[in-house]
Amino acid sequence: MRLFVSVIATTAMFFAASVAGAATTFTATASSSGGPLSALIPGDVVTIDIQLTSDGEALYGLGGSAVGYDASVAVFSTGTTTASALNLVCLPAPTGCLGGLPNSTSNPLTESSLNAPGLPEVQFFNGISVAPITGTGLLDEGYSGVAGTAQFQLVFTAGAVGTTTINLGANGAYGDNAIGAGGTTLASTNGAITITVVPEPGTAILMGLGLVGLASAGRRS
Repeated sequence: MRLFVSVIATTAMFFAASVAGAATTFTATASSSGGPLSALIPGDVVTIDIQLTSDGEALYGLGGSAVGYDASVAVFSTGTTTASALNLVCLPAPTGCLGGLPNSTSNPLTESSLNAPGLPEVQFFNGISVAPITGTGLLDEGYSGVAGTAQFQLVFTAGAVGTTTINLGANGAYGDNAIGAGGTTLASTNGAITITVVPEPGTAILMGLGLVGLASAGRRS
């Protein structure tokens, strides 16, 4: 089974901010067990790695999630997250990472439907602190335990034929934001992964033959 890797440029989605620039950045990288993300077939597995970094501005809270996608096209399977992010230092076990924002979500990640059916969300980070958090995230041990790598991973399976976009980050949905001093909402640069699921080749051929048959029947009549 070949592995097709597609690096998706981080999509800038700016929300109301108290300062210029972005306090947090979510960078998403996706890989597929089948073809390119623009031509998946049902059953292909899409793995998304998400790395969180910060410009060092003091944070007191942060929510990060995957939202806005069509759950019939992108079927959530599982996810993995870390216990903290934006740490000031990470030391060898058993000490671990210190000075970061603790994550209240736990492994494995699950999908929830908020407000109404068909509006799914997978929250991969939810943290709050009474002390300012100023780590950049570059020292974090990712979900794999390696410093400087993605802290979160989400796995989807290609489902129904169609196109959908998975928005990833502190995108303002359902209260997911970057919170600064005084409860102000800080800007966030979020990621987005778009996938397109197409019919399996055999199905497409059968559909084509069916259309040819209909055309022939129409000419005979």
